[in-house]
Amino acid sequence: MKGYRPKILCIAQQKGGVCKTTSVLSLSAAWALRGKKVLMLDTDPQANLTRNILDYETIEKDISLLYRGQESIDKLIRGTPYENLYIIPTRTALNRVENLERSLSTFTALKKNLPEVNETFPYIIIDTPPSLGLFTISALLAATHVLVPVQPTFFCQEGLGDLNETIKEARESNPGLKSVRYFITLYDKRTVISQDLSDTLRKQLGKMVFKTIVHRNIAVEESQYAQKTIFDYSPRSRGAADFKALAKEVEVWLENA
Repeated sequence: MKGYRPKILCIAQQKGGVCKTTSVLSLSAAWALRGKKVLMLDTDPQANLTRNILDYETIEKDISLLYRGQESIDKLIRGTPYENLYIIPTRTALNRVENLERSLSTFTALKKNLPEVNETFPYIIIDTPPSLGLFTISALLAATHVLVPVQPTFFCQEGLGDLNETIKEARESNPGLKSVRYFITLYDKRTVISQDLSDTLRKQLGKMVFKTIVHRNIAVEESQYAQKTIFDYSPRSRGAADFKALAKEVEVWLENA
């Protein structure tokens, strides 16, 4: 399509437990509700995104087949209970790909195959493991944009240096990686450390940090157990409002960066 600019968003953070997978699902669901056709890729062997949106036991084909070159990307796409929202699922067997198959073709599998579905899905969003291994690097080599959730804790912010260096190295092989942004998540307004570390992050990164803050919200956690999006489970909750606002900010960035 002439003039088409794909939006391939990688959400990455080497620290676990920072609401990364929840952010992938919530942003995707927010865009789907607004009529955008969204494809999610689960590249985390823990398969939390897949379990949150599909019946895990019914999955016969998963993203490991794409990494191994055994199946075309269009044959792996699954619908979800939500209109406009699709997923390429994973299973815990994906661990074997990282342990046994680390060839160049594995690292570049997403970069090679995603152009085949770019025109079908205006937005493609990749959930990555909490590490800087094969699957995160593979996603960075394919992405046009990177979004980093940052919990206002010392250890989460300490790890940003390694992640930023990995992104910088990925850009050397992927000049299409246009922009990186950050957002504050799991913010607890009752604690001084949340405020202090959030202020520090904004001072360090300035406008690279989105204005929207995703607050710690019990409804978000409950929606995961219910295997529903936050908009389906509790549409009037603080969590739903936060993710709607973040989705709008991220969309403006994707369309203009």
